[in-house]
Amino acid sequence: MRGTSSRPIDQLTLDWRAISRGCESKHALDLLAAREPDVASTQAKDLEELVALLRGAIGDPRGDWAPRVLQAMLRTQSVHPLISRAILQALLPGLVTVARRLSWGSGGDWIDGGTFFSDLITTAWEVITEWCGEDRPYALLDLLSAVRCRMRRQIMSRRAAREIAVGPELDRRLGITASAETSDLEVLAQAIEDLAGSQLDPTDAAVLYGNRVLGLSMTELAKMTGRSRRFLADRRRRAEEQFCA
Repeated sequence: MRGTSSRPIDQLTLDWRAISRGCESKHALDLLAAREPDVASTQAKDLEELVALLRGAIGDPRGDWAPRVLQAMLRTQSVHPLISRAILQALLPGLVTVARRLSWGSGGDWIDGGTFFSDLITTAWEVITEWCGEDRPYALLDLLSAVRCRMRRQIMSRRAAREIAVGPELDRRLGITASAETSDLEVLAQAIEDLAGSQLDPTDAAVLYGNRVLGLSMTELAKMTGRSRRFLADRRRRAEEQFCA
């Protein structure tokens, strides 16, 4: 079973304890509360207490205030650097769930689950800071979804780089310029057809590449192409069989 080292989680928790108490934490919360009434209404004394309240609201029928507070934190995090760190700490239980759903990086080239989780934390921090100032009513779900998608694409691209030797060549060929009438899927098909000749159906190859290399889910590909997920899954399977023939 793949290792799921808790060391990154433990380190984050220790770091948070060191910075979330004291004058600077209280100052950061005061700045945030002055701009955001929902934060002020929590009556938290510092960021440690605010994060604890947010975590305690999970699964609580009376916790409908928590999404609004996280939304406010994301929107106004620029008032103090510690706000971004507080968002990350509040997300930690959800990030652990994301890591579990991604099997702690199984299929990628991380040496263990702890290394994978460190990369996941880095990705979460990037998303949080990139979204500074954005007003997202579903901030929690949006953040976790973005992190999951980014990490899943990393897993799939690394796995595909090992399993499909032509991947780098396909990437190079995908630099072709599409006309205004050409869909994304047709561009993929054109590039793969040029590479594989008549041995591989271009649409089959496009679905395989989009799913296995680009990390797009069947739902995402279905929205892109207007085809059903079942149809696309059949196309991917046929392409995989052709590759292995």
